Amino acid sequence: MLRNGHRHLHKDFVLSCNPKKTVDGRFQASLAITYLGGERTRSQRFIDMADVFDTEEEAAEHARAAGIEWIERQISGR
Repeated sequence: MLRNGHRHLHKDFVLSCNPKKTVDGRFQASLAITYLGGERTRSQRFIDMADVFDTEEEAAEHARAAGIEWIERQISGR
């Protein structure tokens, strides 16, 4: 898996983990998943999670793990 900031490549998908700072200074996990198969981008999913963390890194890691799990479920269902 390649990593660039909070962006990760997993199989034919890019995970953009974008933690959102909450009013109390914590971070909510947020994720965009983009499928890169074929000649053009085919689909994109945005997932805002209810999970909140003390650090931006924790929120980004949670989003990454959830994204990988989502991708694996999609691939196994094909």
